[in-house]
Amino acid sequence: MGGFWHRLAFAYGSAIILMFFSEYFFINEAPVAALLGDLNTAPMLAIPALLSFAGFYTLFTYPMLVALSYFKVRTLSGLLLAGALFGWATEGITIPVIYEAIPVSFVFPSIGWHGLVDVVLGWYFVRLAMRRLGWPGLALVFALLGVAWGIWATWFWGPEAMAPLSTEDFALLAVVTAGFWLLGMILADRFGTGEFAASKWELGVVGLIYLGLFWLIALPYLPLSLLILPLVGATLLALWRGRNQVDGVEILARLHPQRPRWWAYLLALLAPLSAVLVYPLMLDAELQVSAQGVVSGLLLLGTLWFIWALAVPFIRRL
Repeated sequence: MGGFWHRLAFAYGSAIILMFFSEYFFINEAPVAALLGDLNTAPMLAIPALLSFAGFYTLFTYPMLVALSYFKVRTLSGLLLAGALFGWATEGITIPVIYEAIPVSFVFPSIGWHGLVDVVLGWYFVRLAMRRLGWPGLALVFALLGVAWGIWATWFWGPEAMAPLSTEDFALLAVVTAGFWLLGMILADRFGTGEFAASKWELGVVGLIYLGLFWLIALPYLPLSLLILPLVGATLLALWRGRNQVDGVEILARLHPQRPRWWAYLLALLAPLSAVLVYPLMLDAELQVSAQGVVSGLLLLGTLWFIWALAVPFIRRL
């Protein structure tokens, strides 16, 4: 049971990281509005709200961690495939986003944002940089991340969307959610190992939950919603085919057991600081990022990389 609790803590910490990039770095209107409502009216409610929300994300995170460990993923393309599993779970197990605009919704946001931004950038590259870079380089990484956050926070502005966040509300959101993100990285680093050896009963429980939720959410969209199943199958097959095709260190082993130095976590606070400095400039100048342009770029990149990641394990066997 000790191993189970360590795995659960690792999965929960990873889920916090993924949730941060998925909901608050992204500025997902409904969760952001709900959190700000709690923070402005009853701050103590924000704590259980964040903790329970991360619990849902732990359910979404489990398949990704199991896939990374079981298939001994060593490449970024394999990481993207595992990230796709996380993305589809996030957008298709408790909400029906992936079924609403098939086939585009199979890719964005599940792969185009969750796979690329949440997993490859936020969960992997940021944490790898915390282990590999000195303080000047790492400070630059977090500062640029915050600048991107402050600029991207304008994406939803428009007459049919939520009103732009005030400078004060964005600062409150940035500080609180970045603090929770920091907690997630500490948990993931403290309890993570070079593998995620989930037991059969863990896999059975999670599998049953997934089957029940999938049927419940996908039912109104039958039969098109069933198209996700062969896509998941192809992803798992590509991960299996690529399991022993390349040498090198596995993704999980690159992040563990080496942990970031203490000052790396302090430097992470540069992200919300730089975001808070940049956002008012965008607000005052009424400058807005082109959401359509960014989304189109991420959709294209996610689609092409995903196709490549599926194909490479089969090409290598020819």
